[in-house]
Amino acid sequence: MVSRLFPIAVLVAALASPVAATDPTLDAGLASDVIAQNVSIKDDALTGSIVNRSARPLREVRLQITYAWMWNDEYHPGSDAPGRTEYYTLAAEIPPGGSAPFTYRPNTPLPTRKDGRFIPSVSVVGVTEVVPPGQ
Repeated sequence: MVSRLFPIAVLVAALASPVAATDPTLDAGLASDVIAQNVSIKDDALTGSIVNRSARPLREVRLQITYAWMWNDEYHPGSDAPGRTEYYTLAAEIPPGGSAPFTYRPNTPLPTRKDGRFIPSVSVVGVTEVVPPGQ
């Protein structure tokens, strides 16, 4: 198995986003073969799927979930922005050409406030590629 770390930003409004390789040691082919798609939010739950377009199974796909806080009045923001980032690792192994759904709910529920809103995003920050012995 080979662990690889890389960033991918997927705004909730996006239908699919390829992984963007910024680490020069990362296999650019693998980075373009792992995508998050159909990402949506309802209440606090983020849902979507991770698609493996590579030739090998993937496991331990690590997601970075960011809840950016946007003030209603950005010219006069408050002092207690509740934005935060959390991490989630998919338990499923994703076969070549397959996909795995995910649903994530924050450990602590997002506060209900009228002075702004959350804009969530999902990023794939790590993955383990299953490489058979001798390859």
